[in-house]
Order: sequence, then structure tokens, then C-alpha cells
Amino acid sequence: MPHQDPYLHFENLDSADTQNFAAAAHRETVARFLDHPQARKLSDGILVQMQDTRQIPFCQEHRARMYHFHQDAAHPKGVYRVCTAATYRSGYPEWEVLFSVADFDEILGDDVYLGGVSHLVEQPHRALLTLSRAGGDTAYTLEMDLAQGRLVEGGFHFPAGKNHISWRDENSVWVCPAWDERQMTASGYPREVWLVERGQSFEESTPVFQIDADGMMVNAWRYLDPQGSPIDLIEASGGFYTKTYLQVAKNGGVKPLNLPEDCDVVGYLCGHLLLTLRKDWKRANQSYPKGGLVAVRLNKGEPGAAQLLFAPDETQALESVETTRHFVVANTLENVQGRLKAWRFSDGMWQETELPRLPSGALEIADQPWGGDVVYLAASDFTTPLTLYALDLNVMELTVMRRQPQQFDSDGIEVRQFQAISDDSTPIPYYHVGKTASSDTPTLVYVYGGFGVPELPHYLGSIGKYWLEKGNAFVLANVRGGGEFGPQWHQAAQGLHKHKSTDDLLAVVRDVCARGLSSPERIALQGGSNGGLVAASAFVRAPASVGALVCEMPLTDMLRYPLLSAGASWTDEYGNPLKYDVCRDYWAAHSPYHNLSDGKDYPPALMTTSLSDDRVHPAHALKFYAKLREHSPQSWLYAPDGGGHTGNGTQQDAADELACVLVFLQQALVKPIEINI
Repeated sequence: MPHQDPYLHFENLDSADTQNFAAAAHRETVARFLDHPQARKLSDGILVQMQDTRQIPFCQEHRARMYHFHQDAAHPKGVYRVCTAATYRSGYPEWEVLFSVADFDEILGDDVYLGGVSHLVEQPHRALLTLSRAGGDTAYTLEMDLAQGRLVEGGFHFPAGKNHISWRDENSVWVCPAWDERQMTASGYPREVWLVERGQSFEESTPVFQIDADGMMVNAWRYLDPQGSPIDLIEASGGFYTKTYLQVAKNGGVKPLNLPEDCDVVGYLCGHLLLTLRKDWKRANQSYPKGGLVAVRLNKGEPGAAQLLFAPDETQALESVETTRHFVVANTLENVQGRLKAWRFSDGMWQETELPRLPSGALEIADQPWGGDVVYLAASDFTTPLTLYALDLNVMELTVMRRQPQQFDSDGIEVRQFQAISDDSTPIPYYHVGKTASSDTPTLVYVYGGFGVPELPHYLGSIGKYWLEKGNAFVLANVRGGGEFGPQWHQAAQGLHKHKSTDDLLAVVRDVCARGLSSPERIALQGGSNGGLVAASAFVRAPASVGALVCEMPLTDMLRYPLLSAGASWTDEYGNPLKYDVCRDYWAAHSPYHNLSDGKDYPPALMTTSLSDDRVHPAHALKFYAKLREHSPQSWLYAPDGGGHTGNGTQQDAADELACVLVFLQQALVKPIEINI
């Protein structure tokens, strides 16, 4: 067993000692990297980019009206606004402000930020507002009449919690509450499903379903089928990748659906449930491959005939699925490049439809207006700014809606894709972005590598202007644990194989050096959340391989992580060291926090967290920083009070943090060169 943890007290965020320690370390970091004219000028430049009015306003479209969340200097918390689709398409939108987020601070007596707006699609002027407390996952829900510009009196208003609340119809909502500990699982997520009807208090509403407290969470929602009747579903998650789906009948009865426990239901159209598979599914003498997309007919609560729509090969993966009025649309990856496929139900089966030629790079479905067959697509790559397209599937016409302006000079910047060879001989792809490189080129290597999430070649924006333009380089490492090549790529670095993400990252670093593109003292690792775990693991295992670490909102204490914030929900990803000896022994050997050693020389490190992060507990960053700082004075902590796990704060907060990171990298890797803004 490990020795007593000397920094265990950092797990208590209400402790004055913890708050004072974090505040003092944060002040020291700000004084070192931000409190001087060049850094302030850098932050101001980043903020100007964020607030550039030429940026594409990505919207939700409802009934030919475009709804948009906008932040600027006058409204740092943002406003929610609307214009007509006609003025939006003209390029000269005529915006009408519907509400200011800052106004809800006084209404709720709290520091809140907009987490989301859920419109009732049949009457989109009715909306459920999610207002995040201090930018964290804990949020209030309020019902607003956007046409009247006011909260609905006696409407659907719920206290702050990690609740899941969604429309059922105009007069009822599905509520999975988490504002009382008795409603929560050990992970801090909802374990109950209630149907709340208009005019009812929560206490008067109808309990529908409940899972045990040792499960992960429940969620409930309604699927509207433009080709048929709606259905109400419950997702009961025992773990991150194990789920039971149930259908709620009109009489309120709940019936489990006979679906594989490791599938995800991702849509409903023409009476068919759309499933993505994590493992092969054998059914009725048929086999459907993992990573595939399957349509299953639903007949009175019973899954019927199934049809395979998409089966990936070894270079492909399924990223997301959307439904329109007549089509199923899948966003797929091919060798880490975006592709699109579509199917239409005709003559009793789903038939693939040929699509217009689409751009390569990162391709995302930005919006799909209810009741039609138009899909909005956002496309970019490392050096090409975002373009917003409208794809009309009825006529197969692709039109440009908006082009975002260049944010940096890409002349001379080359994008190349290479392969590194990991310790077990697996080829690991990575992108290198930069001008003519040498062993002296400062290089930022970014990693995520977890939960089956792919990292794609998105436009680099501020990194392009303030890093690449200066002759520095950026590397995106597509390590195992991510979703770039489907479930097998994820599962290869899951559980007791998680170290393979670190193996892959270090292989990429070695390959960059072997190609003469940089050298260890000029390379910085960067990762956030799970990526922070991977980057910190590489830093601890092989500190001589790199020149710096930027570790954002990380997991670092992998022996106690299930006890911290939402950690209990991630045991499917990392294993449970509190329950299984083999997991405890594994993480004792691989946990970054526990494997820091005073016998090693560590390069400069910048840890970031937020004291309002209620997903990855700030203790992970605080402990790692405190232990590292004992024998490495080049260690720093950036720990503001707000922002939560996803940086859900003001644009000024985001600009300051990025400026701090860039100045840190400048001092750690470039040293003799001044930042020129």
C-alpha cells in the first residue's frame, strides 16, 4: 500500500488552507507570466480575435429564425439573440437580443453562465435555459418565453444540480434530478426519472424509474419522428460504456429494450432506432461489426428487423449521427479526415444516397433544423479557416453560408501526416504543422487519447498567429485511447492498457526528433482532462524526452480518482483501484502523482485547474503541482476560481489563460526570443 498522502487535504475545497494555497500559487503564476506589458498585449490580441465580428455566428435554426449566443466586450457573460434566416443568409443579420446572461446573477443570487438553450421544437419560443454555476457542470434550469422576453410564471424551474432535464411536450418535461444527495449515484449524477407536468410541483410529479446508487446515471428524453409517432426513452448507465435502454409507454409503464448493453442509441427515424456498436453484435444468425451503424425496427417496444448501414474498415471510424426529415446522416472519419454518408428509407429498406463532393479536414454537423432536410456543416483544417455550408439533401446541393476570415498568415506553413512506431510496433499517426523545421524548432505536441474521442485537424486560430507564425511547430498526436479508428483504437488503451496512450505519445516525440523536426529540450507536451493524464504520465516517465509540460484540468491521482467529483463514473475507462487489487497495483505503477520522484530532473511544468471544476476534481492538479514543486521550482499553477471543467467563463478569462500558456512556452522552450505581437 502507498504511504499516507501528504496532500490529501487538497481534496477538501471548502478548506481555507486549500483555497489559500491555490490562490497564492495562482498569484505567483500570474505575476510571472501575465503581469507585464507584452503578456497583456498578447492577451488583448487573443481577445480581439475571439470578438472579431467577422467570425461565423453558429446558430440553432427554428422556424426560419437563427438563434445565437454572443459574447463581446460589452457583454462578457454573453447575450442570446435571434435574427431571421433571410438576413443571416444575406450576410447582414439583423439581431434582436432576447436576454442577457448577466441578468440571471441577480435572479438566482449566484454567479452563472449559459450552459445551453433547449428549444421546444414545436414551439421554439419556449426554451429551457441551463445556467451553469461558476461555469461548472452543476446548473440551474429555467423555462423562458423568448417571445415575451420573460421567465414563465409557474414554469419548469429547477434548482442547481447535475440534472438532466428535457422537453417531453409543451406541457411536460422529463426530469432526472441531482440537487439532493438522495437523488444521486456515487458519481454525483441522477439516479431517478420523473415526469413533471405543467402546474405541478416536483413533489406532485410522477416517479417513473430509478437505478441503484452504485450505477452511473440515468437520462430520459423524447425522440420526435417526422415520419411517425414520438417515443420516450430512458438510458440507464451502469458504467460509461454499459447501458440499458427502456421505452416508456403512454400509460407510464417502462419496458427494457432487448439491445446490446454496449451500444449507443443515436437517433430515431421512420420507426427505426439507430445504434452504434462498441462490440460485435450477433443476432438472429446475423453479425453486426463493432464500430458499425445499425438501424433496428421498433415494433410496440420490441426490436425487430435490423439493417447494417455502415461498417468501418481499419482506416475508418463513425464519429456522429444526425437525422433529418427523410435521411440518416453519418459523419465518419477516414484516416483522421472527415467524410459524410447519408441513407434514405425507401422500398422497405435503407438505401445509401450519393452526396456532393465535400471538403476534407475536420467536418462537423453544426445544426439540423427540425422538420427539414437541410444540414449545416462546419469544415476546416489546420490552416484553412472555418467555412459553414448548407447541404440540402433533397436536391443534393451544397452552398457556402459563411467563410471565416484568416486569423493568421499561413504562407510557408506546411501540414504533413507522419507515423511513429509505438513500443508494441503499432503505427501511430500524427500531424506536424509548421514552417521549415529543424532540431531547434520549438514544438507543441498536443494529446487527448481517451474515451473514444477523436482529435481532428481543426483550424488553429490563435495558436496559428501567436505560435506558428513565429516559426514554431504544432503536432497533433492521434494516440490509442481516442476514437480516430473506431472502438478497437479506443479499447487498445483502455483499463489496464491505458499506459499505451503514453507509449504512443512518447513514440511520437521520438519520431519528431528522429526526423530532425525538433529536439527534446524544444518540445512541450500539452493535454487536458484525460489528455492531462496522458501528458503528465509521459512527463513523469521520461522527463528527459521533453522540455516542458502544459497539463490542463488533469487526472493525476489514479489511486483515489473514483472518490473525487465525477471520478466514479470513469471506472469503465480506467479500472477501479478501490475495488480490484490488480487495478490498484497497475495504477500504483502508472499514476503520475504517485510516480513523481525527487531523484529525477523535471523540466518546467504549468498545471491548470479551476476551483469550480466539478467534473475533474481540482485536487488532481493541486496535489501534482505541490509534490512537483517540492523539488522543481520551475513548476507553476494556474487556478482561477471560475470556469468549471470546460472553461465556461468569459472570453477575457479564456484569453488570459491562453496568453499565460503561450508566455510559459516561450520562456520554457524559446527563451532567447522575445514575443512580438
